[in-house]
Amino acid sequence: MLTFATDFPLASSTTADSFLGAVRTWLLGSPHTVFTNQDTAGFGERQEWSAQKGEEKIEVVKVATGTSTSAAIQHTKQEGGLEWVSRVVFSNLERRPWIGIRTSCESQHPSARLPLGKKPFFVRTLLDNLGGGADGDISVSAEPYRLANSEVPLALRCILGSAGSRLPIVYVSANFGGGHSVRPNVLADALSGMAHVLVEPNRQFSTRLMMEAESENVYGGAVGIYWPDGGGRQSFFPGRQYPSAKELQTAIFEEVRTALINRRPLARTTWPNVQEALSRAKLDELRASGSTAVQEYIENFDAESTARKQELADAEREIERLRSEVRRFQARAPMQAGLTLKTIPEQDLYAGEILAIVRDALQDATTRVVADSRRQHVLKALLDANPASDKAAEMRETLKTVLRDYQSMTAKVKSALQELGFQVDQSGKHIKTVFQGDDRYTFTMASTGSDHRGGLNNASDISRLLF
Repeated sequence: MLTFATDFPLASSTTADSFLGAVRTWLLGSPHTVFTNQDTAGFGERQEWSAQKGEEKIEVVKVATGTSTSAAIQHTKQEGGLEWVSRVVFSNLERRPWIGIRTSCESQHPSARLPLGKKPFFVRTLLDNLGGGADGDISVSAEPYRLANSEVPLALRCILGSAGSRLPIVYVSANFGGGHSVRPNVLADALSGMAHVLVEPNRQFSTRLMMEAESENVYGGAVGIYWPDGGGRQSFFPGRQYPSAKELQTAIFEEVRTALINRRPLARTTWPNVQEALSRAKLDELRASGSTAVQEYIENFDAESTARKQELADAEREIERLRSEVRRFQARAPMQAGLTLKTIPEQDLYAGEILAIVRDALQDATTRVVADSRRQHVLKALLDANPASDKAAEMRETLKTVLRDYQSMTAKVKSALQELGFQVDQSGKHIKTVFQGDDRYTFTMASTGSDHRGGLNNASDISRLLF
């Protein structure tokens, strides 16, 4: 069973020899190998090289044809009733080096339980030693890409699938307090070589992006996985489903890992493709030498044919996995096919705001229809399926507490308002507060309160318009 798969570009200076050197360094440094430096003498120096020691085997292939250079290693190990096979393939075509990594695990006993899929450690090792290359507009890295305020166009291209990347984009939006629901550095390290992690700088950036992206961007602390070439979006919302940053990160990693397993790999970064290239090179050498060694022709033809069959079998397995994935998503589809809500040019200004507004409207509507009617049954079913949130009530009470007995804009009051999502401007004669950077929700407050009820009146006016 395939447990991990990815392919990504390497730094343009990477050669087949530097790739093989990095793989050999990783292999000899692993605590799980029985091979020593002496056992790997000649590693990568010939077109074909192999070695076996106990339950562990290494096979290396290297071939150069015209403008293309390829190198691949297959590492097989028997351990605890399981057979692990890792294939790492390097392909440099017209100075564009890419790498493909695929790890599979098969049980030698029907009752054995296969372990959960993990990212092999050597993915990060290869990135550290060789460096990531440009994948469209973004370079492969173990660090998150922190968007600057001027990079709304780049963010737009990434979420619309027009940035030219092969790896998916994991977009981390700013939450309502300006922070993030996950630790970007930890997430980027976990997804290195699998996806690009883009980090939004602030809520104002999100609002600007919303207008450009026609509300296709995740926001308010949510994390979105955007697939290349407009392949859609998968959203992850912090809260009840993922109460901690660790659980949210684990869910994102597993979604990306599963998607990459089910995606067909680049043909040039597969083991069968390198074997086919080697067989073709050998046939060309025999023809060029005028050899009449028929048996050698037959053996190399058979090897090429076997490689093609293997590639076809791999493709058929990929197609079957994709069919299973399609069926899984179809099974998730709601039965109420007619209930389709189009996106609107508005974002939540606090967590769950829009859903709460719609829910309040539905709640009100239940009192205005005939009792025990079909309309009332549907409305109540929708309310039951979407639990109420107390966020608006909490914010109303907090605002009332902050502005009770308001006399002036002290540092304490200003800090409390900012925590609620207000920007405070004290540059004019009167103080202006803007909620979540949206100028439509601008409120004026006196620099010095003369009425002891002035603060509560302000809280009431603001709450009536916002909460």
